[in-house]
Amino acid sequence: MNAPITIDALLSAVEPVLGQSGRIVTALRINGVDEPAFRERDILERSLVGVDEIDLDTTPVGLMALQALDDALRFLPVLAGEARVVASGLRGAHVDEPRKAIGELADNLALMAALVHTADLWARQVGLAGGDWLGEDVAAVDRVAGAIEGAVGAEDWVTAADALEYDLSSSLEAWQARLVEGRGQVQALLSALPVPVA
Repeated sequence: MNAPITIDALLSAVEPVLGQSGRIVTALRINGVDEPAFRERDILERSLVGVDEIDLDTTPVGLMALQALDDALRFLPVLAGEARVVASGLRGAHVDEPRKAIGELADNLALMAALVHTADLWARQVGLAGGDWLGEDVAAVDRVAGAIEGAVGAEDWVTAADALEYDLSSSLEAWQARLVEGRGQVQALLSALPVPVA
């Protein structure tokens, strides 16, 4: 009798083989049911039985990098707009929960950094050395975040608003320009690769 295998063990066996052809598992179905959180611990630890039918979808990792950069490039202007809205609110006569608004913006900036980090990892998997998509730009955003945090601690809403509207917006625009260049590099690399046979 064969010992049951977990989804984690299955993916650990399959993904290195897929990696050799530059692909990654992007969807998993068990008995026809999608498992959208298949990389979460509780799903990974699930044991499969002999009658379970497993379907996997895969995507070229370079395409995943391109999609992540596209998402980041759509998201950056939204973040810049959000920073300006928060700044405007801080300058208003009535500041409604400024710490909450700034905290939500900080959370979105962290998600943005995670998205770009993922794009960078995927780009490196397809042989792109990777630009400085995180280093300088994230450091600039961190410096602004530190200034905003200091201003919030002192309840200096004018200084916080200025940092949001001018410094943060400028940092996000510089980051966007670098990601546009990175997207071009990934696109050029993908265009030069042979078309895989399905």
